[in-house]
Amino acid sequence: MKIPIDQIFQDPDMPRPTGANGRRESTRSVRSKRDPVVLSTTSGYMLLAGERKLTAAREAGEIAVECTVKDEVTPQERWELTLAEQYHSSLVPAMDLGRAFMEYRDTHEVTQQELARRTGITPGTIHHYESLIRTLDPGLGERVNSGELTFKEARSIADIEDHARQREIAQPFIEGRLSSVHVERIVGRAKTAASLSIEDIIEEVVNGKRAPERQPEPAPVIQPARPIEADTQLIENAVLKIAGELDAMQLQVIPEYRRLKLISSLRILDSRLKSALVNLNGGTALTTAIPKQFLSRKIPV
Repeated sequence: MKIPIDQIFQDPDMPRPTGANGRRESTRSVRSKRDPVVLSTTSGYMLLAGERKLTAAREAGEIAVECTVKDEVTPQERWELTLAEQYHSSLVPAMDLGRAFMEYRDTHEVTQQELARRTGITPGTIHHYESLIRTLDPGLGERVNSGELTFKEARSIADIEDHARQREIAQPFIEGRLSSVHVERIVGRAKTAASLSIEDIIEEVVNGKRAPERQPEPAPVIQPARPIEADTQLIENAVLKIAGELDAMQLQVIPEYRRLKLISSLRILDSRLKSALVNLNGGTALTTAIPKQFLSRKIPV
């Protein structure tokens, strides 16, 4: 429906451009083919989305513009139209827009694909804006909002996980030494050549001078443990001593409280002897580890 331009007024809740000459210097260029969306009111038509197209029509001297007219909108629809307008008109910085996408999706529990369907923004674009919030170094995020780092540069650099590496890559772009046309190749090379300095990568990408990559340190060779011959002399002496003590025990009177404690100790010894004999016999299970002459003896009370 064509609406006279002089009957369309701005939404007072819509963020307005700021900066030099009333416009914010945008680091992204977006063209929307969507018609302006207006809300019919008693005093005219309030613009909900499509400021750029409306401005272009006004500057071209047109007196009316094709619009999508709505009689009412829900708060959720109003939010979706605001997001679309903020993106297409570059009304807010990229970092703020990424946060706005995430806030909407968290509030309404929708996927990036569903938000794309509701706003007309591609899922890939929404992903790129949100990745700035999730993975980009916060200091670089401030550089994006100030215009020192373009959106294209920032979304490419955000693919690098290490924040220190991100800052190294971003510095020549912030200083103006490099053009955005190189950022994707530099980031791609930085992913595959972690040992190269950023200056070497720039020389390679921009000037074609390939720097030799440092070879990784060889993995240490772990030598297999050499078996050490066991000294069984101490064990043999200890066993003979215990055997002698057990023989002498038959001639002694053992109090009740000590008898129970001795039985417990001999059971522990029995378990250890069984384990040792199984190991010495190559894993063959044994029914007992204590010589039968010891087991057959009764401990006197």
